[in-house]
Amino acid sequence: MAFEKTVLDKIKFEVAVAHNDQIDPWFENGSVWCDYINKDVANTIKNAIEDYTHTEVIPNVLEATTTEPWDQWVFDITDNQI
Repeated sequence: MAFEKTVLDKIKFEVAVAHNDQIDPWFENGSVWCDYINKDVANTIKNAIEDYTHTEVIPNVLEATTTEPWDQWVFDITDNQI
């Protein structure tokens, strides 16, 4: 849990500084998830995770639908060193 909390705190801090925004990311099944963000914020999240883990992060977006009218981003942390 210390790893997850530290990563989430770093993400929130970096997004607050870069975008003056408060977000609510979470870990689920080893990946970071976040709703209601744009591509710029997603890139900041990706960079924050990579900066902390020194491994490649692959972002993917589940685009809005009529039943869920928001984008949902997932950030998969790989074991590829960067």
